[in-house]
Amino acid sequence: MLRVLTVILLALALANFTLLAANEPGDVESAAVEIKGDVAAAAEGWSLIEQGALLIDVRSAAEFERGHIEGALNVPHTDIDAITAVIGEDRSRSVVLYCGSGRRAGISQEMLEELGYEDVFNASGFSALQATQP
Repeated sequence: MLRVLTVILLALALANFTLLAANEPGDVESAAVEIKGDVAAAAEGWSLIEQGALLIDVRSAAEFERGHIEGALNVPHTDIDAITAVIGEDRSRSVVLYCGSGRRAGISQEMLEELGYEDVFNASGFSALQATQP
């Protein structure tokens, strides 16, 4: 529990700070770090992943290729049949979903729950997961 709280606090601190980047000596620009998604949900997602949950990135293949969480399987949220095939027939299997902001993962979560999957968690957005990664 302490580890999860520490991760959440660090992620919140990261989300609220602005990074400074120097392009040339004397030329300093500020660049805000934008974290999309729910940082607390992402931290809880990591806890489930560490316990062995299946991690599915429901973004498009192009988004996945630009960057993803190591070990994640990529199945677009529009292909619920492929998502259920990846999960398998065990409807109690622990599954963690993420996308760009949490919206598509939420859609997938609702569809899976309607199909009887019992342990599906929306870990929110990719950047929130990156920011809270242990």
